[in-house]
Amino acid sequence: MTEDSFVGGSWIQGAKYNSETKLMQIYIGKEGEVYECQGVDSETWQEFKLAKSKGKYFNSYIRGKFVSKAI
Repeated sequence: MTEDSFVGGSWIQGAKYNSETKLMQIYIGKEGEVYECQGVDSETWQEFKLAKSKGKYFNSYIRGKFVSKAI
C-alpha cells in the first residue's frame, strides 16, 4: 500500500501519507489548513499515527525537521 490516512483529534484533524513519495499532508484546525511535509520516512509516519498526542509528536519530531509548507 502506498497511501495511508487517519482522522485525528482536536488540533490535528487528520493526515495522509504516501510511502512512495514520502509526502505527508496534515490537516490542522477547524479551518482545515493543510501542511505538506516532504521526505517523511515510514517509521516517523507510523510513530505519528500511534502517538497519544498527535500535536505533541508533530511539534517534537516533525516540525522543523522536514521540508514543510502550507498549501
